[in-house]
Amino acid sequence: MAARAAAEQAEREVFVAAADWAIAHVAGADDVAGYVIDTGMMLPLAGPGAPEVQEHAVTEFITALGMTQQAGSFYVGHALEACVRLPRVWSRLVKGELAVWQVRRITEDTIPLSAEAADLVDARIAAYAHNVSRNQISSICRVAQEHTDPGDAVLRKAREAEHRCFEVWMGQAGFDGTIDISGRLDQPDAADLERAIAALAEQLKKAGSQETLNVRRAKAAGMLARGEQVLPLETGETPTGNTPSRSRHLTLYIHLSVDAVTGALGDVARSEASRSPLGIDVIKAWCQAAGTTVTVRPILDLAAERYSDAYEVPDLMREQIILRDHTCVFPYCRRPARSCDADHVQSYESGGPTASSNLAPLCRKHHRHKTHDGWRYKPAGPDQPGVYLWRSPNGVRFRRDRHGTTLTVVEADPGG
Repeated sequence: MAARAAAEQAEREVFVAAADWAIAHVAGADDVAGYVIDTGMMLPLAGPGAPEVQEHAVTEFITALGMTQQAGSFYVGHALEACVRLPRVWSRLVKGELAVWQVRRITEDTIPLSAEAADLVDARIAAYAHNVSRNQISSICRVAQEHTDPGDAVLRKAREAEHRCFEVWMGQAGFDGTIDISGRLDQPDAADLERAIAALAEQLKKAGSQETLNVRRAKAAGMLARGEQVLPLETGETPTGNTPSRSRHLTLYIHLSVDAVTGALGDVARSEASRSPLGIDVIKAWCQAAGTTVTVRPILDLAAERYSDAYEVPDLMREQIILRDHTCVFPYCRRPARSCDADHVQSYESGGPTASSNLAPLCRKHHRHKTHDGWRYKPAGPDQPGVYLWRSPNGVRFRRDRHGTTLTVVEADPGG
């Protein structure tokens, strides 16, 4: 019990520090403000009335905590929201009467509200925030918004629409090659999807499939993606099998090491799309499926040093660093390297060559931090390709490699 209480108090102190840091780094007129990048939208860290925070300050704080950009931005935003717009709830947190998770489930719903509505929620919910349910929080927020902004129906509908989503979790593949899918759809859309999958699963059964209903439904989803729906669902006609479909195209990257050649690693390969190990038998089954096109690309030596006299990065060199580093090489970032910029670690203008050892993938946000906000990094050494040493503007140092990020040292404050 004592350890649990100490852990909760430590989490409160981190949460309070997040709010203090944000308020100490309010964005000026010439500063880039931090945002939460979610589903393609630029969402402010906190609600109306809360100050905007310097983007680079948000990044440094959350990187020091080992958080990803999106999760950390939400964290700082929730702390700022509670501190500035929910003073009664915040007071109970500081006194130790509320846990951080209890405060954050309230701020999730109050950030989209107007300042007046947030204040009303704070007044109504603070006294029993320790045992309020998520449904009760949502209901109180809805009533507060309707009371303070009765004519804001369009904004409410737009906010409610944000609850709809469809996620394909490509970065979390199982060893058997399966991927989780989750979503929240409008009822008519969900009904149409259900009818389409059920019909295709039934067609597979009539065609002789001995697999279970769950497996046939999963295969039906892939058939829909490739346009293999045979007939309009409402006709009830017998499938003809003549409707053209999209072919399946599969690109595989096979990496061989001494251990793989000798069999020490077993029959395991890595999928670039999911960044996870896969069984060789699974890959064989994919390649042998009807209608599948397999592309075999030339082998790339990831340790080879390639050069170009131009600033622009040649396609072959870009492919090399993508396969070498897998993701953006900024601490804790997981954005796939294929969607990143090819950054010159030492800038081209200062004499840095366009060469494999001087290039690394950085996503656009972290590329901007490196260029404009004082972040610095360098390769760990010629014998350690894909390993980078980072230093934040305030002296926090990290080691980043293909296995993740390690905090190495926090430098003493020269002024302290």
